[in-house]
Amino acid sequence: MADKLNIGIKDNPNFRKEAGIFSLIAFSLGNIIGSGILLLPAVTASLTGPLSPIVWLVGGVLLLPVVIVYSKLANIFPFVGSKIRFINVTHGKVMASSVGWLYLIGTLLTIPIEAEATANYLSYVFPSIMYKGYPTPLGYLIEGVIVILIYSLVYLGIKGLSISVNTITYAKLGILALYILAVGFLDFHVSNLTMNFSPSFSNFFYAIALTMFAYGGFRSAMVYAGESKSNTGKAIMIAFIISMIIYTLVPLIFIASLSSSVLSAGWSSLGKMSAPLAESAIIAGIPALGALFILDGVISPSGASLIGAGDMIRYSYALTKSGSFPKALGKVDPKRGIPVLPVMLFGVFSLLTLFLSSTFEQSIGYLVATRILAYSTGPVSLFVISNDNKNKLLSFGSFLITGLIFSFVGFPKTLFGTMVILLSIIAMLPFSKNYIPALWYLGFSGVVTLITLISLPTLLSLPIVIITSAAFFYLATKTARGDGEVDV
Repeated sequence: MADKLNIGIKDNPNFRKEAGIFSLIAFSLGNIIGSGILLLPAVTASLTGPLSPIVWLVGGVLLLPVVIVYSKLANIFPFVGSKIRFINVTHGKVMASSVGWLYLIGTLLTIPIEAEATANYLSYVFPSIMYKGYPTPLGYLIEGVIVILIYSLVYLGIKGLSISVNTITYAKLGILALYILAVGFLDFHVSNLTMNFSPSFSNFFYAIALTMFAYGGFRSAMVYAGESKSNTGKAIMIAFIISMIIYTLVPLIFIASLSSSVLSAGWSSLGKMSAPLAESAIIAGIPALGALFILDGVISPSGASLIGAGDMIRYSYALTKSGSFPKALGKVDPKRGIPVLPVMLFGVFSLLTLFLSSTFEQSIGYLVATRILAYSTGPVSLFVISNDNKNKLLSFGSFLITGLIFSFVGFPKTLFGTMVILLSIIAMLPFSKNYIPALWYLGFSGVVTLITLISLPTLLSLPIVIITSAAFFYLATKTARGDGEVDV
């Protein structure tokens, strides 16, 4: 059935298949271990105390079925921007537009968040960069220069992008391995992990939702599937398994390395640390590693932003192929091998969003809401196109998981995702009559948003969200009807 769906789906021949398996792994892994690895271990520890490593492990295990779904879809649809295009095939351009805008807005939010993470780490050495959690004029200038450099590298095309991403990703992987080994050996206090701390259910589940800011980067290899001859699904799985190991060990080492003077201020104070891993390394008596993490504070977020900027160019192409964007935004330059106009447009938008974003911890909840809503479409599409009962069961379970995680984000962040879907559907109504397959999507996000608004007790809201998700999954599979693609 998948082969029949692929009839008529093709990429512009100006795209170049120059990304190998290590590049595909780096695209996903680099997006996962961006600013999240530098700051989130402290944020989740502030919410859940010594349970933070368990939070990361649970988050990874919870998302794993969704990752498997997307690894299968990546091999079925090996095209540029495929995670938007398969939705057009199964549910039409109105829904593909909704998902595309969720990805675009989510990524546009990511770039200022990553830039702010860089400013946070640099402020540990240069305090004048940040003031009360926000960038100063100097901080904004540094963030702006980083964004301009990122889009300049994206403009080089897939080969230049792959070289840059490979270098950054595998360099920071080495730094993290050094941190785990060195700090774990020199300064591991088991007593820190046995301290009495009982987080509320809401804090525990919200911390799990925050892990999706990092883990959610797994999908990036899929965006570049049409620019590689390698197995994209395999690359996604390898990157995700590596990231689960890293995100379990780093929070564990971080908590175990903290001194009693740091912990005496309370777990909640950890969320205010400007450079958690650097400070942890210095506490362990390894100032050189601390300095390396300050450098990594520039490398890691910039690498994730670089991948995100590259992703958006491919999203633009995918939305053009589905008929949601003007053809000019999907025109592939034969010299660069990518659409060039979106590079300039998104570069300007990214610079503007630097001044609109909230603090790191406030922003990521909204980003997670858009990501999880977008990811909920993959299980539905796999269910529709697959004749394998195991795939259908996997799809159903994965969808229920996305519904639960979306509810963990809480109100008003859930409302933000719902409004993006509503506005994109309204915008597409004049251009397509095939809007029925998209209505379940709005209903699903709207009802879960209402559940989070009511603020029911956690143990009561969970079964309600599961039942709601199951009902809308049924509607999604029964109303599926796809559209063809536009030649670009």
